[in-house]
Amino acid sequence: MASPSPILRQLGCFRSLLKPQPQSLLQTGLNRRALSTVYSAKPTPKPIPENLPEQFIRQLPLHLRPKDPKARRPIPPPPPSAFNKCKDPVGAVADAQLAVLDPTGERRALFDYRRSQRSVKPGDIVRVTFKNGDPFNGVCLSIRLRGLDTSFLLRNQLTKVGVEMAVKVYSPNVESVEIVQRAASRKRRARLFYMRNPKHDMGTVENIVTNYIRQKRMLSGKKRAPVKAKK
Repeated sequence: MASPSPILRQLGCFRSLLKPQPQSLLQTGLNRRALSTVYSAKPTPKPIPENLPEQFIRQLPLHLRPKDPKARRPIPPPPPSAFNKCKDPVGAVADAQLAVLDPTGERRALFDYRRSQRSVKPGDIVRVTFKNGDPFNGVCLSIRLRGLDTSFLLRNQLTKVGVEMAVKVYSPNVESVEIVQRAASRKRRARLFYMRNPKHDMGTVENIVTNYIRQKRMLSGKKRAPVKAKK
């Protein structure tokens, strides 16, 4: 006869558990369970002896080792905060650099179009002279007020090609900024990017700047140096 499969064996064991047990076995099971679940108080830790060798103390965990008062080092007080001396350190650094780059404050007033009426405004024709390089003339399309990073955008047409240049106001390479001609009417926009379109493009401003330089020399009494003929 074939032996029963392991599944039948498990079912047979399970059926044996479902049979009614005698009262004595149930009582012993309950007693064991009650004894196992009795709450026992946490034992109080015993103090560590004082005169223990150092090798035994090192084997103990850190929270059980006796605390040595000499091992504690005094904690120094925190350094004084610089915020009490200077409330706005970034602004203080910017003001210090502006005092070096623009000691008279002329450039700041020249491009602060929100407060000064004599400042450069979008739509004006401006001439910028550099210490290294040729001057650049153009129409001011926009002014970007960002403290030390203040800049303005000029547009001109050279050899029938539109050219734009962004100039940093406080750059050491900028020697002078002159207003050649004011805008005919006040512009309603702060950024005149629509002048890039051929319909609104002003074109070249070289003729206007040439007349301005000529009038400036006549008023100052300076004559242009004669050009020597080539042999």
